[in-house]
Amino acid sequence: REKPVVLCGINIYFCGSPQGGVNDEITLTAYITIALLEIPLPVTHSVVRNALFCLETAASEKENHVYTKALMAYAFALAGKEEKRKALLDSLEKEAVKKGECSW
Repeated sequence: REKPVVLCGINIYFCGSPQGGVNDEITLTAYITIALLEIPLPVTHSVVRNALFCLETAASEKENHVYTKALMAYAFALAGKEEKRKALLDSLEKEAVKKGECSW
């Protein structure tokens, strides 16, 4: 049995890697938060609230892979946290390579 990923104090077991290829706690937290919000669980649910807190902390404290930033931006959009979403999208815009099209 694989070692669990701990998401805000909850052990979670995965059967594979995220499709974006980034395999860290923040990316997995963003994936799970998106899934919970799409169920839809309310942002007031304790697991969602704690996951969003983890993402907010990660977004403001460390450099993240562009794929992780995109996932976090989507999670914040689903949660109605427009200021956080906009900050991440602005960061992605600055990192984009623009040669006719945007790419990262």
